[in-house]
Amino acid sequence: MIAIQTEQLKSEQKCSVLLVEEGNVETDGVEKSTNSLKQSLINLDFDVISFIDNPMLLSKKCAQEPHDILIINTNAPSSVLLTELASINQLTPLPVLIFAKQENHLLIKSSIKAGVSAYIVNDNQPDRLTSLITVACARFEQQQLLAKELKQTKNLLADRKIVERAKGYIMQQRKMTEQEAFTLLRKMAMNNGQTLAEVSNNIISVFTH
Repeated sequence: MIAIQTEQLKSEQKCSVLLVEEGNVETDGVEKSTNSLKQSLINLDFDVISFIDNPMLLSKKCAQEPHDILIINTNAPSSVLLTELASINQLTPLPVLIFAKQENHLLIKSSIKAGVSAYIVNDNQPDRLTSLITVACARFEQQQLLAKELKQTKNLLADRKIVERAKGYIMQQRKMTEQEAFTLLRKMAMNNGQTLAEVSNNIISVFTH
């Protein structure tokens, strides 16, 4: 995943934008709005790839082709679209902006939960697009950083539990103190070129199988 920086929004380094249209183009007027949005993005020197078809294929398309930003133009995001966005956020996360015609607090909450970085209602003016995209990308980067830190914390806690369990088996089997058991684990890890958690897992497997 390419980290989006403000500098990437300048002409010398184009961002790839996947522009999606959702809605009844014959009655909702989304098509005209999307064409206008597309032209505005092109004028700002974004590399726009139009995808105006079936929202059910959105996550598949994102998995097949890497994009820097996903922009959706809609009256209001459908449940199908939100499901696709949630899948994208899990598998191939990227900054997502929704430009909507209708303001609905429940839909906004559902969109943010699905991984949307910015939900903008009736505001896709060309002179504000760069700022809106920059803010959305910055928010996405912050969300990804927080998610990474949370995952690392969870992994550390899980590893600590594994090490504690392995120490318990060693203390019981070899009549060692806690410090002696930990020293032995650390020595085994160094000798085998493994982490404490890996060595601990091996020991647990021996005692439980």
